[in-house]
Amino acid sequence: MELLFSNPYINIRLHRGAHPTLEIQWLDFVPSAEFRASMREMLHLAQRHQVKSWVVDNRLIRALRPTDLAWSGQEIIVPMSELGVRRLAGVESQDGMNRMGVTALLADVIPGTQMSSRFFANVEEARAWALAPL
Repeated sequence: MELLFSNPYINIRLHRGAHPTLEIQWLDFVPSAEFRASMREMLHLAQRHQVKSWVVDNRLIRALRPTDLAWSGQEIIVPMSELGVRRLAGVESQDGMNRMGVTALLADVIPGTQMSSRFFANVEEARAWALAPL
Protein backbone atom coordinates (compact mmCIF):
# COMPACT_ATOMS: atom_id res chain seq x y z
CA MET A 1 0.00 0.00 0.00
CA GLU A 2 1.50 3.30 -1.12
CA LEU A 3 0.68 6.66 0.46
CA LEU A 4 -0.19 9.07 -2.36
CA PHE A 5 -1.51 12.05 -0.44
CA SER A 6 -1.88 13.18 3.15
CA ASN A 7 -3.05 16.25 5.03
CA PRO A 8 -4.40 16.77 8.57
CA TYR A 9 -7.82 15.42 7.48
CA ILE A 10 -7.18 12.50 5.14
CA ASN A 11 -4.72 9.84 4.00
CA ILE A 12 -5.07 8.51 0.46
CA ARG A 13 -3.34 5.23 -0.34
CA LEU A 14 -3.09 3.07 -3.44
CA HIS A 15 -3.23 -0.70 -3.60
CA ARG A 16 -1.59 -1.74 -6.88
CA GLY A 17 -2.52 -4.98 -8.56
CA ALA A 18 -4.96 -6.52 -11.03
CA HIS A 19 -7.45 -3.76 -10.27
CA PRO A 20 -5.93 -0.74 -8.55
CA THR A 21 -7.80 0.37 -5.43
CA LEU A 22 -7.75 3.71 -3.64
CA GLU A 23 -8.17 3.68 0.11
CA ILE A 24 -9.04 6.88 1.92
CA GLN A 25 -8.90 7.29 5.66
CA TRP A 26 -10.59 10.29 7.22
CA LEU A 27 -8.72 11.41 10.34
CA ASP A 28 -11.15 13.76 12.10
CA PHE A 29 -13.72 16.48 11.53
CA VAL A 30 -13.04 18.16 8.19
CA PRO A 31 -14.18 21.68 7.27
CA SER A 32 -16.14 22.07 4.04
CA ALA A 33 -13.38 23.62 1.91
CA GLU A 34 -10.84 20.99 2.96
CA PHE A 35 -13.37 18.17 2.44
CA ARG A 36 -13.98 19.29 -1.13
CA ALA A 37 -10.30 19.88 -1.89
CA SER A 38 -9.38 16.45 -0.49
CA MET A 39 -12.12 14.75 -2.50
CA ARG A 40 -11.01 16.52 -5.70
CA GLU A 41 -7.46 15.29 -5.08
CA MET A 42 -8.77 11.76 -4.54
CA LEU A 43 -10.71 11.93 -7.84
CA HIS A 44 -7.58 13.14 -9.63
CA LEU A 45 -5.58 10.24 -8.18
CA ALA A 46 -8.30 7.75 -9.12
CA GLN A 47 -8.12 8.91 -12.72
CA ARG A 48 -4.32 8.94 -12.77
CA HIS A 49 -4.05 5.37 -11.43
CA GLN A 50 -7.08 3.93 -13.29
CA VAL A 51 -8.70 2.81 -10.06
CA LYS A 52 -11.36 0.08 -10.10
CA SER A 53 -12.26 -0.10 -6.40
CA TRP A 54 -12.49 2.39 -3.58
CA VAL A 55 -12.23 1.86 0.18
CA VAL A 56 -13.54 4.66 2.41
CA ASP A 57 -12.65 4.50 6.10
CA ASN A 58 -15.12 6.92 7.72
CA ARG A 59 -14.63 5.80 11.33
CA LEU A 60 -13.13 9.08 12.55
CA ILE A 61 -14.92 11.63 10.37
CA ARG A 62 -17.75 13.51 11.98
CA ALA A 63 -20.95 14.96 10.55
CA LEU A 64 -20.70 16.66 7.17
CA ARG A 65 -22.96 19.42 5.95
CA PRO A 66 -25.82 18.15 3.76
CA THR A 67 -24.61 20.42 0.96
CA ASP A 68 -21.17 18.77 1.07
CA LEU A 69 -22.71 15.30 0.99
CA ALA A 70 -24.89 16.25 -2.01
CA TRP A 71 -21.87 17.81 -3.72
CA SER A 72 -19.84 14.62 -3.21
CA GLY A 73 -22.57 12.54 -4.82
CA GLN A 74 -22.60 14.50 -8.07
CA GLU A 75 -19.01 15.75 -8.17
CA ILE A 76 -17.17 12.68 -6.84
CA ILE A 77 -19.22 9.46 -6.76
CA VAL A 78 -20.78 9.80 -10.22
CA PRO A 79 -17.42 10.74 -11.83
CA MET A 80 -15.71 7.83 -10.01
CA SER A 81 -18.20 5.49 -11.65
CA GLU A 82 -17.59 7.13 -15.02
CA LEU A 83 -13.85 6.52 -14.55
CA GLY A 84 -14.52 2.78 -14.17
CA VAL A 85 -14.69 2.36 -10.39
CA ARG A 86 -16.98 -0.62 -9.75
CA ARG A 87 -16.79 -1.16 -5.97
CA LEU A 88 -17.17 1.19 -3.03
CA ALA A 89 -16.33 -0.47 0.29
CA GLY A 90 -17.12 1.65 3.32
CA VAL A 91 -16.39 1.50 7.02
CA GLU A 92 -19.03 3.49 8.87
CA SER A 93 -18.30 6.53 10.98
CA GLN A 94 -18.55 6.41 14.74
CA ASP A 95 -20.64 9.60 14.39
CA GLY A 96 -24.36 8.80 14.07
CA MET A 97 -25.14 11.92 12.02
CA ASN A 98 -22.43 11.05 9.54
CA ARG A 99 -23.69 7.46 9.24
CA MET A 100 -27.22 8.65 8.49
CA GLY A 101 -26.05 11.20 5.94
CA VAL A 102 -23.72 8.86 4.08
CA THR A 103 -26.29 6.03 4.05
CA ALA A 104 -28.92 8.36 2.57
CA LEU A 105 -26.45 9.73 0.02
CA LEU A 106 -25.40 6.30 -1.22
CA ALA A 107 -29.00 5.06 -1.37
CA ASP A 108 -29.78 8.03 -3.61
CA VAL A 109 -26.65 8.13 -5.82
CA ILE A 110 -25.32 4.56 -6.24
CA PRO A 111 -28.34 3.17 -8.17
CA GLY A 112 -27.58 5.67 -10.97
CA THR A 113 -23.97 4.48 -11.29
CA GLN A 114 -22.11 1.34 -12.34
CA MET A 115 -20.84 0.86 -8.78
CA SER A 116 -21.87 -1.55 -6.09
CA SER A 117 -21.38 -0.53 -2.48
CA ARG A 118 -21.19 -2.31 0.84
CA PHE A 119 -20.46 -1.33 4.42
CA PHE A 120 -18.19 -3.34 6.68
CA ALA A 121 -17.44 -3.53 10.40
CA ASN A 122 -13.73 -2.89 9.89
CA VAL A 123 -11.27 -1.73 7.28
CA GLU A 124 -9.75 -5.19 6.82
CA GLU A 125 -13.09 -6.64 5.66
CA ALA A 126 -13.74 -3.61 3.43
CA ARG A 127 -10.28 -3.92 1.89
CA ALA A 128 -10.67 -7.67 1.28
CA TRP A 129 -13.96 -7.15 -0.61
CA ALA A 130 -12.61 -4.20 -2.60
CA LEU A 131 -9.46 -6.09 -3.61
CA ALA A 132 -11.21 -9.38 -4.51
CA PRO A 133 -11.40 -10.18 -8.24
CA LEU A 134 -14.11 -8.20 -10.00
